[in-house]
Amino acid sequence: MPLHMLLFKIERIREILVRRESELRYMMDDIQLCKEISRLKKELQKLIALPENEKSNEEKQKEEELVQQIHKLVETRDFLVDDVEFERLR
Repeated sequence: MPLHMLLFKIERIREILVRRESELRYMMDDIQLCKEISRLKKELQKLIALPENEKSNEEKQKEEELVQQIHKLVETRDFLVDDVEFERLR
C-alpha cells in the first residue's frame, strides 16, 4: 500500500477514534447526571412523604432546594442531549 494511502487511512481511523472518545465522554456525563438526579429525587420523595403539617421550616426549605437542584440538573442534561445530537448530525 502506498504511503499516502496509508497516511489517509490512519487519519481516518484517528478521526473515528476522536469522535468515539467524545461520544463516550458525553455518555459518562449523562450517566453522572442521571445518578445525581436519581439520588436527589429519592431524597425529595422522603420529604414529600412527610405530612405537610408535620414538616419543619428546614424540611420545607430543603424540599424547595431539592426541586431547584433537580430542575437545574435536568436542564443541564437536556443541553447535553441536544449537544450530543448536534455532534451526531455533524
